[in-house]
Amino acid sequence: MSLKIFVTKYVAQLKALSPKYDTIYTVSKDEPIEFEDSSNVKLSFAAIADTHLVDNEGSEKNLANFFEDIGNTKEKFDAFLMAGDIAEYGKKKEYKRFFSVTDKQTVFPHVFLTMGNHDVRFQYKRNQKIIMDKVNEYLKIDTKGKSYYSYDVNGYTFIAIGTEKRVLEKAYISQEQIDFLDKELERATKDGKPAFVMCHQAFAETHGLPEVWKTGDMGEQSDLVRAVMEKHKNVFFITGHLHGGIFEGTYEILNKENNVHSLSVPGYRKENNFGIKDCGIGYYCEVYDDKVIFKARNFQQGKNVVGDSEFLRIEIGLI
Repeated sequence: MSLKIFVTKYVAQLKALSPKYDTIYTVSKDEPIEFEDSSNVKLSFAAIADTHLVDNEGSEKNLANFFEDIGNTKEKFDAFLMAGDIAEYGKKKEYKRFFSVTDKQTVFPHVFLTMGNHDVRFQYKRNQKIIMDKVNEYLKIDTKGKSYYSYDVNGYTFIAIGTEKRVLEKAYISQEQIDFLDKELERATKDGKPAFVMCHQAFAETHGLPEVWKTGDMGEQSDLVRAVMEKHKNVFFITGHLHGGIFEGTYEILNKENNVHSLSVPGYRKENNFGIKDCGIGYYCEVYDDKVIFKARNFQQGKNVVGDSEFLRIEIGLI
């Protein structure tokens, strides 16, 4: 591990100690989201990760900014993806604040949630039930107590996977869940449409791992899950957890032949560790018949992200 990464790692750990108060941002209306070809968009969604809500008004207000920014556009959004670490300490008060915001939002007809390690490492059973009960409520489905599920929007499939045990940083993905993923991806991609898989943790040796975070990958089942994903065509894997910002490890191709890709979404609440570090950054996605486009957005402040990165706009053709 290089000295620079070593120092960055421990600076990040110090920053992770939640402040009592959060800087409160104001959403601008001067730069609303605009799709590149609104009349031909087949599916649209926005993804954020690592809201790490604490029991204060600042973190709650900055989460509400995300929905306010989406509401300021004339474009139609179909879904919201929250890629884990909803809460900082997994406390009931933190979830109460998070869901007080998401319960009131009206800009996304579909809300997809998955669990992060901060959600479950202290209180797995209770918090798993809190989160999955909300999934059932928002999507009007029955996940039957599982940590994973699949749901179709506009003929496109979203699959959320998540740990089935209490973990510190990684995840435990059972063979039953892996088989579920394989079956759903077979169904979702058989006609050439893209499928979107969400998990909090990234695969081993992707997105700069293990250098950017020695223990930050999915865990023991990482290679098995990745092998299943790479069997299918036009699969897009969306993760959080790394707080990497927008840097050289943000996006990568997992399997070129089958057009399988992975996107590591920056942390939302806290400043990130590399590249463009601003908090409040996520991605929104425009899906067309022949391509998928991801664009970085600062949702806390209501503006497009600017800077020197090839990953501010990511266009991927479909096969």
